[in-house]
Amino acid sequence: MVRALLRSRAAVGCTLLGAAAVGAVAAIGWQLAMVLHASAVSVHPLFLGGLGRLLYLVLLVVVAALVSLVWYPFGAGVAYAVGRQARGGTATLGGTLAAVRNAAVPLARWLKTRVAVGPLAEYVVSEDDVAPNEIVVGCEAFVVPAVVLDSPTSLARGVDRANRVPPEPGRERVVFGGLAVTVLLVVAVAAGGVLSTPLSASLAVSLSVALAVLGLVATVAIDAAWRARAYATAESL
Repeated sequence: MVRALLRSRAAVGCTLLGAAAVGAVAAIGWQLAMVLHASAVSVHPLFLGGLGRLLYLVLLVVVAALVSLVWYPFGAGVAYAVGRQARGGTATLGGTLAAVRNAAVPLARWLKTRVAVGPLAEYVVSEDDVAPNEIVVGCEAFVVPAVVLDSPTSLARGVDRANRVPPEPGRERVVFGGLAVTVLLVVAVAAGGVLSTPLSASLAVSLSVALAVLGLVATVAIDAAWRARAYATAESL
C-alpha cells in the first residue's frame, strides 16, 4: 500500500497538504496545552491534580476531533487518486481536489452519519441521510472511496456500491504496523531527550509530538490507499 500511495503524485500531494493542515491544528493545540499548564502551575500546583487534568482531557478531545475533521477531505483525496490509479487512470492534484469538492455534500452527510450515534442521531440525521443499519458490517470502510470515485452526488448510491464489496483482511495489519512504527520512533526520541540536557529534552518533546503527528498522518493515508485500492479492484462491482 505504501507503493500504491507513493506511485500517485496526487495522493502524495494530498498527504502532504493534509499533514501541513493537521500539523498546524496540532501545533495550536500543543501551544494551548502549554499555556494551560503554565497558568495552572502559577495558580496552584494542586490544580493539575483536579480541574487541570479535566481541562487537559477536554482540550485533547477537541484537538483530536478537529484533527480528524481537517484530515477528512485530504483522506478522501488520497482515496480518489489511488482508486483512479488502481483502475488504470490518472489523477492530478488539482483534479483530485476538484473531485473531493464536487463530492462535498455526500461526504459531509457520511461524516454526519458516522458521528451521530445514540440519541444524537435523532436530532442530526435526516431522511436524506443514510441510517447506520443500512450499511453492511465491514463495508463502511469503502463508502468514502465509493462516493468520490463513483457517486459524487448521492450518498445512498455510494453506500449501495460500498455494500457490494466483500470485507478483506489486511487493513488491521496496515494500521497496526503504521502505529507501531510511530510509537517506536516517538519512544526512541523521548527516551533520548530524558537522558540529555534540559534544553535538548524540551526539543525532544517537541520532536516527539511532531513525529507522532506525522506518523499518524502517514498511517491514515496508507489506510485510505488500502481502502481505495480494495474498493476500486473489487470484482463484485
